[in-house]
Amino acid sequence: MSTTGPITFGLKLESRLNIGDLESIKQAFMDVGEGYDGKLCVNKDTFADLMQKMLTQGSRDEYADLFDKIDVTKEGYVDWDKFASHLLLQYSEKDDRVKSTQVPQWKDIKVLPSPHKDIIQKVAYLKNTSRYIAISKEGAISTWDTQLHLQKSIKQVTNESVKPRDMWVTTFVVLQNLNKIALSFTSKEIVFYDLSSKLEFNTQYKVYGLESTPLSMDYWGNPQNPNESILVMGDTAGNVNAFVFSSTSIALFDRPSQSTSDGQDQVVNVNFKHLIKDKFKYCRLVRHQDHKEWARQVKYAQHLDCFISCSTTTRNAMVLGWIEKARQRMKTSSFNIAQGVNAFDYHDTLNLIATAGVSNHVCLWNPYVVSKPVGLLRGHMAPVMHVQFNYGRGQLISFSKDKVLRIWDVQLQVCLQRMAGMFPKGPQLTTSLFFHEDRSRVFMTFNYQFTLLEMKPEVKDRILTHDKPVTSAIYSPRCNQVFTACQNSVVNVWMLDTGQKVKQFVDCHGSSEITSLALDLNETRLYTGSTDGTVKVWDFNGHCHHTLHAGMGSPADISQIVVLKRGLVVIGWDRHITVFHNGQLTQFHVQPADWKGRQEHQDDILAATFSQPHTLATGSYDGEIVLWNTGSETSSRHLKQRSYQKKKNKEKQRSPRKSVSTNSPLKSVSQSTVHETSSGSPRHQPSTSPRRQLPSRLSQMKSEGSGETISEKDSEGALFRALSRASVNSEDEQMDFIVTGLAFLDANKSATEGGANLISCGGNGWVRFWNYQSNQLLAEFVAHSNVAVIVMGISEDNRYLATGDTEGFIKVWSIEDYCQQPEQDSIVTTPPVMLSTRQPHNDLVESIVVCERNERTLVISASMDCSVQVWDIYGNHIGTFGQEEHWTIEPFVSPPYTIPEDEELSEKSDVPSNCPTPHVTLDIPDTIPMETDDFDEAQVDPLAKVNTWERTRLGKQYQEQRMKKRERKQPGTIPDLPYLNWEKTGQPPSGPFAQQPPPPPPPPQSSEKPILPLWTQALTVPELDDVGTLKKPDFITHPHRYFADREDAAEAILQGDTKPTDDAVKHHFDERSLFPKYILEYETRMRAQHRAELNEGEEIIKGPKVKGPKSRFRSWGTVASTSTTGFGQQGRKGSMAPNKPPARLSPLPEGRKPNLSKLMAQEIM
Repeated sequence: MSTTGPITFGLKLESRLNIGDLESIKQAFMDVGEGYDGKLCVNKDTFADLMQKMLTQGSRDEYADLFDKIDVTKEGYVDWDKFASHLLLQYSEKDDRVKSTQVPQWKDIKVLPSPHKDIIQKVAYLKNTSRYIAISKEGAISTWDTQLHLQKSIKQVTNESVKPRDMWVTTFVVLQNLNKIALSFTSKEIVFYDLSSKLEFNTQYKVYGLESTPLSMDYWGNPQNPNESILVMGDTAGNVNAFVFSSTSIALFDRPSQSTSDGQDQVVNVNFKHLIKDKFKYCRLVRHQDHKEWARQVKYAQHLDCFISCSTTTRNAMVLGWIEKARQRMKTSSFNIAQGVNAFDYHDTLNLIATAGVSNHVCLWNPYVVSKPVGLLRGHMAPVMHVQFNYGRGQLISFSKDKVLRIWDVQLQVCLQRMAGMFPKGPQLTTSLFFHEDRSRVFMTFNYQFTLLEMKPEVKDRILTHDKPVTSAIYSPRCNQVFTACQNSVVNVWMLDTGQKVKQFVDCHGSSEITSLALDLNETRLYTGSTDGTVKVWDFNGHCHHTLHAGMGSPADISQIVVLKRGLVVIGWDRHITVFHNGQLTQFHVQPADWKGRQEHQDDILAATFSQPHTLATGSYDGEIVLWNTGSETSSRHLKQRSYQKKKNKEKQRSPRKSVSTNSPLKSVSQSTVHETSSGSPRHQPSTSPRRQLPSRLSQMKSEGSGETISEKDSEGALFRALSRASVNSEDEQMDFIVTGLAFLDANKSATEGGANLISCGGNGWVRFWNYQSNQLLAEFVAHSNVAVIVMGISEDNRYLATGDTEGFIKVWSIEDYCQQPEQDSIVTTPPVMLSTRQPHNDLVESIVVCERNERTLVISASMDCSVQVWDIYGNHIGTFGQEEHWTIEPFVSPPYTIPEDEELSEKSDVPSNCPTPHVTLDIPDTIPMETDDFDEAQVDPLAKVNTWERTRLGKQYQEQRMKKRERKQPGTIPDLPYLNWEKTGQPPSGPFAQQPPPPPPPPQSSEKPILPLWTQALTVPELDDVGTLKKPDFITHPHRYFADREDAAEAILQGDTKPTDDAVKHHFDERSLFPKYILEYETRMRAQHRAELNEGEEIIKGPKVKGPKSRFRSWGTVASTSTTGFGQQGRKGSMAPNKPPARLSPLPEGRKPNLSKLMAQEIM
C-alpha cells in the first residue's frame, strides 16, 4: 500500500472517513496494549504510521494534525476512547451547524380577526389549556386555540379600584403551574386572577401601593419543588422587585386571620410596604435599584440563578442581580451599552445573552464578561425592538422599528433571512413579539392588529405524496389504483401493489382546490369536486368529458360526491340535494336537475352514502339522518334520536353522554315512515375531510361565554371556534350530534333480524350504529376523545371500521359481530374490539379507505401533512406514496399479536350481561406445538394438523354462529397443498424427490381403505393394473434366424453377390402381424413412387448413348438392387425379376422428383 493517499481539498480528514474506515481503526485499537483496559494506545509517530497502513484518505501531515486535535490534554498518547470522543464532538457540531444554517420557510402572513380596540400589550401561551392569550391596553382579553380560532373574548377585566374608563393594563404574566395570571395596571397594582373559571376571571390576590407603575414581569416555577416560585417585576423607576414564594400550594400571600366563613372567595389585599418590611410568612421581597430609567424587560435565568433586566440608558443598560441569603438587596453586575437596550433574551445552552440595542445592533454577551460582547450582529437600519432565540435551530429572531424581521445564525453570526414589506404600515405602531417554538409560530402585534407568521413543516425526513395538503383519496378495485387529490388542483394515480405513480392530472380546476373524488359504478370515469362549485368528469387518460355546475355559477364548498345507479348527488354547502341524471350527460356544460323531494333537513347536509338499488342516506350538521328513495326522490325515514333540538325542547331532551347508559331505556323518537326500503350490494363512498364537510354558512349560533349572535358573514369562523371548543371538554351539546360520515352495512346478513345496518360518525369523536329499518339507535361510543370531528372508512365485507381524527391518529375496530343481536330496551355503550391504534400523520386526517388486496386488509389514509400512507389493519406499515423504494404486498400475513384466552375471559366478565359481547376473529396458527412431558414421537404424525381453535370457548361460539348462517360453497381458506407453496418451502411438489408421508394405517377392525388427507390426495399415484404375461415375437426370441451379421452383408456387396440364397433367408418376416396397417400402406406407396421415378430416369438415359452416365446408372441400380434384395425383399424369397429396377427408400420427400439432368451434366463434365 502506498504511503501517501489521495488528498481531497476543502474537507477535513474526519469528514472523509466512512464506516469501513472507522471499523478498521477500531479493530486496530482493540489489540492488546498498555492503554486503558489493556487496549492499544499509541504516540504521534505510531498513530501516523497506523493511519497510513489502514487509510488512503490523507497524508502523514494530516494524520499528525489529527493526533494533536485528539490529544487536547497533551498526554502524548491516543487510544480508541479519545478518538471516538473527538469524532462524536465533531459530528454533533456539524449537525448543529447544518440546522442553524437552514433557512426557514414561512407560510403567508395571516392577520387574525382581533376583538381588541386598543394596543395589545403582550401575547402568551397557556400550557394547561393549550391556548394563546392576548391582553390589550383597555383590559380586553382574548383566547385562541392551537388552530387559531377565537375561543373567548372578554371586553374588560374587572378591577374594583379603577374605573373602567381609567383602566390601563401595562403587562401580564402567566403562572403556568398555578393556573393563574397576574396583570399590572397604571394604578400601581398587581392583580392575580384564577384561570380555572370558564366564564370570567376571579380575583384572588391584589398587591397595591407599589412605588412605581410596573412595566414588565416574568415568572418561574421550580419543577423540582412546586411550592417554590419567583415573580419578578420591573417598574418605571428602574426598580427590579422579586417576589419569592415559599408555599404556593397553600397560598401566595398570607390570608388575614379575621376572614369570614366564605373566606375562600374573598380577595386578599397585600400592601407593598408590608412586603418591604418582610411581614409575610409565605412571600419574601428582594430588589435592586441600579437602573436610572424604565426597566423595559426583566427575566429570571434559572441556569445563572440571577435576574436580568435592561433599560434604554448607556450606563447600566443591562444588570444581572443575584439573591443573597438574608439580605433584601441583590448583588448586581452591570453592562454598559451605548444608547441602551430595548429587549433581550437568554440562551442557557449557549450561555449567551442577546440584546436588542437602540444603536441598531444585536449584541451577544457572555454573562461573566461585562467589558465587551462576544458577538455583534449588524444589518438593521433602525433600533431593534425585540429579540428571541430559536433553541432548536440555534438561531436568533430580531425585529426592528422599521418593520424588518431578520433570522441570524448565532454561531456563524451571519444573517440567514430578511423579511420586510409584509407587515402593517403606520407611523407610530407599538409592537410586541412572541415566538412559540413548539409550533414554529411568530406572533406579532401592531397596535390592535394581531398577525401570525408560521414556518412550513420540514420535509427532511418525511415523504410527501403531494406538494400541498391532500384533500381526498379513493381506491379502484378494478384497476388496483389509488387516486389522490390535493389543494393545488392536482390528481395523482398510484399503483397499490408497488406504490408507483402512473399518472398525474395537473390544473384540474385551475386555481381552485379539489375537495372530493369519486368513481362511477363501472370505475371508468373519475369525478372531481372543487370549491368553485363544479364537478368534472374525467377518463383515465386525463380528458375532461363534462363539467357539472353544482353551484349554479357560484362558488360552493363541495364536501362529497355520491354516485347513484342512474346519476350522482352532490352535497356539502346547502340544505338541499343537488342531483345530476345520466341522461343529462350529453353536453359539456350540464346544469343540475330538480330533486323531487322537498327540503327535509333543517341544517346543511354534510355526509351521504348510497346502497343499491335505491336507498340514499344523508346526514346534516344538526345530527338528523334522512333515508331517501332515489327512484321517487322522496324521503322514507328520519333518524332523530341524536339530533340537536331547539331551545324549547332542550329541557326535555337528556344529554347524549348520559343517555348512553346500558341500564337506562331509550325511547325512539321516530318520524312517520312512508314505506320500507331495501338494500342491495354495498357501494361505499370515500370519506371526506372534516374541514370540507362543514357548511360554508350557519344560520345562528351562540358563542360560549357571551350572548352575541354570530352573523352569516363570520359563520365559518364561528363554526371553527365551536369545533375547537368541543375538542377540549366542550359544553356545546350540538358538537355531539354533527354527522360527518355515513356508511351502510350491506354485507350484514343479520340486519333483517334487528342488527346494525348503518354507521355514522361526527363531532367529539362519536360513532353510532343504527338499524334504519326499525328507526332504532343500537350503539354509540367515543372512538376518539378530545377531538373536534372524525372521519371513517368501512371494509367492503363490513368486518373492519377505521377512524381518524384531527391529530393524525387512526384506530381500527373489528365490527363483524358488533350489534348483531342487540337488546330491545338498551343502547350498547361498550366499544368494539380495537385491533390497532397509531399516529401515522402529524396533521388532520382527511380521508380513510379500507380495502383488501392479496388477502390482506389495508388502510389508506390521506392527511393535511401532504402524505398518503398504506397500513394493514394490525398497524404494520406498508409504505407512503411518493417514496423511492417500491413495496410488495405479501399475502397470508397474520396479526402481530393474539389475545390470550384468560385475558379474554376476564374482559368478558367485566361486560354487563345485557350487552352483547364484541367478537373478533383472529388468525391463529393451525399447528400448535405440544408441550407435555410424556411425548411419544412414534405415536404422532409430524405432518398431521393439530387444531385447538374449535376446543376453545371463543372458537365454539364462532362455530355456532357460523352454523346458523347459510352453507358456503367455496372453501374459507386455501388448503396447504405442496403444489401451491413449493416455491417458498423449496420442496418439489411431485416426482421421485417429493417427500410424501405414508398414509395412516386403517383401524384394526376395519377392512376399508384408509382415507388420505386432502393435501396428499392430489399427489397420490395409485398402483397400475396387472397386464399379465407378454408374448414376445419370434424374431426377438430367435434373432439369428432372421438377421445376418453386418460383416457378411458388407462382404457380399463388395463381391457383387447380390442374389439371395435359400441358406441366407431361413425364415421370412411376418410383416402383417408385426407392423400396423398404416405403416405397411405407407411403405407400399413409397415403393411404387420410387419405382416410377427410376423407370423415368432409365428412359431418359436410353436416348443418347453416353458411356459414362449409362455405366454409372447401371452400377447405381446394381447397388440399389443388392441393398433392396438383401434387406427389403427377403420376404419374397427371390421372386424379383433380374431386369426390373429395384425400389428403395429415398431421402427425398413424397412427390419430389430427382434432378437427373443436372446429375448427367455433372457426369459429362
